[in-house]
Amino acid sequence: MLRIGVTGLMASGKSTVARRFEERGAIRIDGDALGWEALRIPAVRDRIAGAFGPEAIAGDGAVDRVRLGAVVFADRAAMARLDAIVQPPLLALVRQSLDEASAPVVILDAAMLARWGLDREMDGVVEVTAPEPVRIARLRAARGYGAAEAERRVRGQALPPLAAVKRHWLIVNDADAAALRARADQVWSEIASLASAPRP
Repeated sequence: MLRIGVTGLMASGKSTVARRFEERGAIRIDGDALGWEALRIPAVRDRIAGAFGPEAIAGDGAVDRVRLGAVVFADRAAMARLDAIVQPPLLALVRQSLDEASAPVVILDAAMLARWGLDREMDGVVEVTAPEPVRIARLRAARGYGAAEAERRVRGQALPPLAAVKRHWLIVNDADAAALRARADQVWSEIASLASAPRP
């Protein structure tokens, strides 16, 4: 089994690429979905309320991701505080999902791959990049943010460089959907060949 990470900044198109791999036969583990699951853990929710105030919790008792996001994407120190709370339980969920997955290729779709240190544990990493104007436009279209909020969120996210990963593929998303699919398919062909090759 190959474990392949797919990573990239917000609105880069990484999940589009990861879902394309899923269409071709991979199992996809969705880091964002596991993030939602981690935020529903009562102890995590309580620590967020303690760190960011009761306004971080919505009326239904769940973490208010919109309000919390407006804070942490405008303040790197606040983002670090949130990471310190969420990262340990989230990593446990990610590793559990990886251990339970069974397929020739398992894709971990996660922006925070390098920040979590999981890039070193992958058999390869696909990095998806896009110019900042493309990312801002994609975020506005997908989530309905105004220009100022989309720019704040895009510019408020930074990721550490990848470690010396075993294999690295770069996909540049210039907003041409057909070109993005074609490049994803090219990378998938290489991954599928690796998965089918005899292991030493």
